[in-house]
Amino acid sequence: MTTPESPDTLAGTAIERLTPYLPAIGTTGAVEPGGDTAARSLHDLLAARLRAMGEAEALAEFVRQPRNNSLVRRLLTTAVHDDPAYAAELAGAVAALPPDGPETTPAATRNDSPDRPAPVGGRRLSRRTLLVALAVLTVAVVVVCLVARNILGDLDDSGGLTTQSSCADFRQAPREDRSRALRAIALARGLPELDTPLALTAVTQACAAEPDSRLGDVVARLGN
Repeated sequence: MTTPESPDTLAGTAIERLTPYLPAIGTTGAVEPGGDTAARSLHDLLAARLRAMGEAEALAEFVRQPRNNSLVRRLLTTAVHDDPAYAAELAGAVAALPPDGPETTPAATRNDSPDRPAPVGGRRLSRRTLLVALAVLTVAVVVVCLVARNILGDLDDSGGLTTQSSCADFRQAPREDRSRALRAIALARGLPELDTPLALTAVTQACAAEPDSRLGDVVARLGN
């Protein structure tokens, strides 16, 4: 195993290799998935020396803010310079760490931290969903308008027959007007199956038996 060339280099390397695992490993004792017990060993080795030097507060600040490490770097450099055995042990702990650090994002930089804004991708997804919903709503409105226009057009062309017209008026109207009126009423009531010549004959016969009934009521009964 090759050790760093100087105490300052070793101290800096140890801090840099440990930083991705903080603050989780220093506050909960848990190693992030993708790391291993080597991270715990390096942390414990560094923490024990800082506590022995009476620098527990510096250790706590380093764990909370791993990037604010200038004081810990100086203290660790001194420890490595004064104790060759400790330097060798620290170098071994550094070498045991995975070269790329933990595979997942450390707790210090997770997007679910309450102090961090929502991911940009999440906002883009929400906007995309909203645009799709608006597009669907627009299409639905257009379809409804077209159906309504067709229905009103059929009623305009049906000789004035409506759902309120009497069966007597319906029977007296020309067949073409009766057909248009029945088509419009059937579509408006969601009964497209009544828009057929056979249904027109059935409504006409029903109206013959009930000349005073309203056309809309007769159509509704036949649709049921």
